[in-house]
Amino acid sequence: MPEPFHASRHFTYDAAVKPRWTVNLLVAVLLSVPLVSAANGPSLSARDAQYKRFSETVMAEPNHRSPAPTAKYNHIITYGQSLASAAEGWPALSKQPGYDNLMLGDSVRSATFSGDRFVPVGEAAFKPLKAVVQLKRDPKTILDSAAIAKLEQHAQEEGESVEVGALNMARRLYLDKHDVEADAEHLFVASNASTSGRSIAQLSKVGGTHEYRRVLQAVDQAKQVADAEGASYSLSAFFWLQGEYDYSQTQGGINDKAYYKKMLRQLRDDLNADTAQAIAGQQRMPAFITYQTDAKSSVVNGSLDIGMAQWELAQEEPNWYLAGPVYPYVDKGTHLSANGYRWFGQMLGKVYHHVVVERGNWLPLSPRGATVEGREILIDFHVPSPPLTFDEPYLGYKARMIENRGFTLSDAKGEVPIEAVEIAANTVVRLVAGRDLVGTPQIRYASRAADGAGELRDSDPTQADARYEYLPDEGMPPEANIAALVNKPYPLHNWSIAFEIEASASEAGQALR
Repeated sequence: MPEPFHASRHFTYDAAVKPRWTVNLLVAVLLSVPLVSAANGPSLSARDAQYKRFSETVMAEPNHRSPAPTAKYNHIITYGQSLASAAEGWPALSKQPGYDNLMLGDSVRSATFSGDRFVPVGEAAFKPLKAVVQLKRDPKTILDSAAIAKLEQHAQEEGESVEVGALNMARRLYLDKHDVEADAEHLFVASNASTSGRSIAQLSKVGGTHEYRRVLQAVDQAKQVADAEGASYSLSAFFWLQGEYDYSQTQGGINDKAYYKKMLRQLRDDLNADTAQAIAGQQRMPAFITYQTDAKSSVVNGSLDIGMAQWELAQEEPNWYLAGPVYPYVDKGTHLSANGYRWFGQMLGKVYHHVVVERGNWLPLSPRGATVEGREILIDFHVPSPPLTFDEPYLGYKARMIENRGFTLSDAKGEVPIEAVEIAANTVVRLVAGRDLVGTPQIRYASRAADGAGELRDSDPTQADARYEYLPDEGMPPEANIAALVNKPYPLHNWSIAFEIEASASEAGQALR
């Protein structure tokens, strides 16, 4: 099966951000292909080749930072707010264990909906990994199909969470890699210590709601189970899904890029010190894999502060990976649907495999820079699996066109009408402005002005482990019966992250210096 690029960290356009690439590597990339002018048509092929070469060079860097899954029990922890805990993620889809994956107790989540305690549902023992739906007011109660079918349309019961789909996808890739049907000596274990409806301040170690302790307790209890067996244990990775309450400035959330970066960097460091080091006793830091919060949650029109903070941290920090955005997947509004959670979970599993198992690196579909000449702007992209293409993301249960493919444009005079959005080459997008540009143009993609979504993706052919399911007898609405998806593997294309960048009049490739 062809696999997408697993690329490493990259530079940023913010002068305050320190790139993690060596000067020699950048010079080698730049000298490999002559620099070309911004909008000269015959030079597009050279420009495209230059950025393909850049991506190939970037992805070649190996990952030696996170622990390889060589312990008997390799623990993956999900932490965050409602998209992490799978609010509205019912009905459960992954009801039967797919592989030899495990969880702590009879659910990945705690028997407490919130608070400072992680209490396994049932007993503190490793059980086969599967998805369940828990009663919100009494989470130690697991709902059956009849009870799930009676839930109200937007009931907040938590169900099919991302780590179930992620570990199933990762396990299939792992077993295929080793050409075995099971591996009892190297197992994956999932736990979810998330709490719905929390800002990053509330989930932090200091000054929060003390729900940070849920992570520590989940790790400690899993380590005790392993120790009682005399088996090795390692904290392999964190999945972080949070940011909606900071975008919306709810529960103490602050929609500010610098603040969010400071808080999340500290939180990651605290988690590593208090779990991997203090409890697991390991030297290697778990891989930190995040999603990008979509801007439809923002109260500020056009704001991409939280999403940009998540992207910049993945560029600046070692062993930190942005898997991609969540805007393309079927949802119930703010929250994903059960299929949406599993679909993005499969994406997380794909990235986890490349980073932790293959010891590679990951870079999502993302812009490298933009140049302007007259009314034409060319945007260069790192593309995991070329070529770029336009597609319709799912908003709700319907694939929808997004105005101007999700792009907006402004300059010193204000908003700029866009006359055309085109794919100019395998790695290049062309915007044509509807009037003369004044000053430095700013490009936004998938901002709140575009409903937090866009149409740009790559051509990754990777097939998911799971298939889209329609279960009308368990409360799925008729509109969830999507003919293009039902009973088919979820497509695992890489969609462009949301971003805001400025276009430069300099030559193509200048931003790489």
